[in-house]
Amino acid sequence: MIRALVVDDEAPARARLRALLDEIGGVTVVGEAADADAARRAVADTTPDVVFLDIEMPTERGTDLAASLPEPRPFIVFATAYERFAIDAFQYDAADYLLKPVNRQRLQAALGRMRDKLADRRAAEREVAAAVRAQAFLLPQSLPEAAGYHLTAQTLAARSVGGDFYDAVAAGDHLAFVLGDVAGKGMAAGLVASSVQARWQAALQQRDLTLAGMMAALNRDVFRSTEGSRYATLVHGVLTPATGHLRYVNAGHPPSLVVGADGACRLALEATAPAVGLFDGATFPSADVELAPGDTLIVMSDGVSEALDPDGREFDVTGLAGVVCACTRSGASVAAAVVDAVRAHRGVQQAQDDVTVLSLRRTS
Repeated sequence: MIRALVVDDEAPARARLRALLDEIGGVTVVGEAADADAARRAVADTTPDVVFLDIEMPTERGTDLAASLPEPRPFIVFATAYERFAIDAFQYDAADYLLKPVNRQRLQAALGRMRDKLADRRAAEREVAAAVRAQAFLLPQSLPEAAGYHLTAQTLAARSVGGDFYDAVAAGDHLAFVLGDVAGKGMAAGLVASSVQARWQAALQQRDLTLAGMMAALNRDVFRSTEGSRYATLVHGVLTPATGHLRYVNAGHPPSLVVGADGACRLALEATAPAVGLFDGATFPSADVELAPGDTLIVMSDGVSEALDPDGREFDVTGLAGVVCACTRSGASVAAAVVDAVRAHRGVQQAQDDVTVLSLRRTS
């Protein structure tokens, strides 16, 4: 059953189209609208599969209305009494068009094409849903614990499948973690992100390798599997919990933050190497930092620092010091609080970039 919305400023035209749809069958008309504003509200309220949309309407043309609808958009079938407008309609990604007065045969053919398009869309949605479940399964269901530390992580994908990833593993007397960001968004980036995460886990098992050697092995695997067409920035760290010593490699990733017990905020874990998978034979020197009792390390993807509010202003990462201090007092997850702060900063413009945060707080 196709769910349809009929938009036309002329009531007789709406009535004729509704009558034809009822006669053909297989269509439920979920609403009508006589102007662009009412149509926007109806699309949001009824989520139709297809909108039959008149091109020539007062105040705002149907083509402008179609272009303004947010994703995911319903299929648009333009209706017009002027054949010259029918060709223009396809510049606005129209699924089909109908010439007025609409006849039964032409409408029936258009509905047949709509059913095919809907079947293809639903198959694609099932594939995306399967990919979302697979990616969620690959991300750690729980994070390892280390005495004297509190580790949290949170991710928010810009689309259903994200290009960010994180992981953490307790390895003997050490705690290893990674947070990465694959170039791009969507399904392709998500597949590479899952692959890089799996390769990181495999490289971590090669205990005879140094930190630089492990990263070089990871880089070699990613480069050969993507032929240099995809790369990931990431931070890989190995913590010695007993001392607070953290050795890390930053492969082209944005700097992290360390917030002290007094609320002082400083940049840390700056880049030491190029992105993983970008160059064959690249080297990955490491660096060191010490976490003192009360320090909180925040590793984040660039979806945090580059988040824009509706006025185009970037998120101020130094303001995270207040978020960290509030979480310290309440015992809440720092990572979740940072993601919430980014979401609030974005306002209505949520579909910008993947956001991933990993926080490591030394409590004693």
